[in-house]
Order: sequence, then C-alpha cells, then structure tokens
Amino acid sequence: QNVLPSMEAAFVDIGRGRNAVLYAGEVNWDAAGLEHNQAKRIENALSSGDTVLVQVTKDPIGHKGARLTSQISLPGRFLVYVPEGNMTGISRKLPDTERARLKAILKEVVPDSAGVIVRTAAEGASEEELRADVERLTRTWERIQSKADAARAKKGSTGGAPVLLHGEPDLTVRVIRDIFNEDFSQLVVSGDEAWQQVHDYVSDVAPDLLGRLVRWTETRDVFAA
Repeated sequence: QNVLPSMEAAFVDIGRGRNAVLYAGEVNWDAAGLEHNQAKRIENALSSGDTVLVQVTKDPIGHKGARLTSQISLPGRFLVYVPEGNMTGISRKLPDTERARLKAILKEVVPDSAGVIVRTAAEGASEEELRADVERLTRTWERIQSKADAARAKKGSTGGAPVLLHGEPDLTVRVIRDIFNEDFSQLVVSGDEAWQQVHDYVSDVAPDLLGRLVRWTETRDVFAA
C-alpha cells in the first residue's frame, strides 16, 4: 500500500486491480499503536508495505476505488457488533423504557472487549435472542482473526495479503436478516437452492419463525400467483 500524507489517506491493494482508499478518519487508532502525543495522521498509523485489516464500506464507482475502514463492524439480526469498540449505541427510534431494558441486557451479554450498535429491530427481543446474536457474531470475528493469523503465518511479512477473510451473505440472506420478523405472516420461497439457504438461515437465527416459511411447490410462477 502507498501512504499519501497530503491527502490523509492510504491506497490499499485489496486484490481487485484498482487500489482502495483508507482515509485517516477510518483508521482504528486504538489498534494503530500510536506513541504518546503522536498526531492522528495517516503516516503515523501506516507505512508503505504494511498489512492492514480492513472492511469495504463503499464499492468502487467509476474511476474511484472502494472506500475502506479499519474500524470493523459485523451486522447481525438485532445489533451490529464492533469487535474492537467499547461503546454501546441504541437506536433513538426506540422508546426510553426499551432502551433502558436493552442496555441492561447488553451489559450482561456483550464481552468487555467489544461494543455494539443496537438496531430498531431489537425492540422486544429477549435476552436469549440478543445473547445468541452476540455469540454468533463473536464466533464470526474469531473466525476472521484465525484466518488472518493463518494467512500471516503462511506468507510471512506480507501477511498473505490481499486475501478475503469474510464476505457479507448474499442479498437473499441480508433481506431476511434485516427485514423478516414476526410482523410477517408468511415468507414464500421458490426454488430448491433458495429454500435450503433460507431454511438453514432461519433455523439458525430465528427458529421461532420457521413455521412462517412456506415452500413454493406449484408449477406456476410464484410472482404470477
């Protein structure tokens, strides 16, 4: 990667031809290991040739490369898990009593080494559901870290970079994760592959909603029906 102090950004090779951009404002300064009183400037965090763990926040558009952050966050069903954060943020759309209830639960279930951002979808979620979400995302983060460690061990100083350590699920799963809840009476799924994918995901994250899944087996098109 090349560091350009004048624009407070680093160009990072993510293996897609065009370099992606990591701006100083998106650097994980806690992990950067700055010495006391060092300014939060990009050249104090990174040097050319360094390996850095990043997350894509915006896809490339036109001649612009992808936008990156090294402040990793992992979205779940009820919350967004920030593995190296220490803040708990709760959606302002939720009433104060619900915010207080969620805050008390999260104090019990979120590891001290992580932070969370609670989504509006968490309204009414039980402690068990929130704990399951946190545990699932904690396991995902542990897998990312172990893959990063394995890549570094394999390739030495280059850290095996660039390598994809984790990808967002495809659109089908993302829509179900973000939208499907007990407000829906049915979720009709057409296609064997889609059914398997949806059934497996709902079984894992929301088994109480399994009864609302309907497999489309008729020969006519589901949309026409």
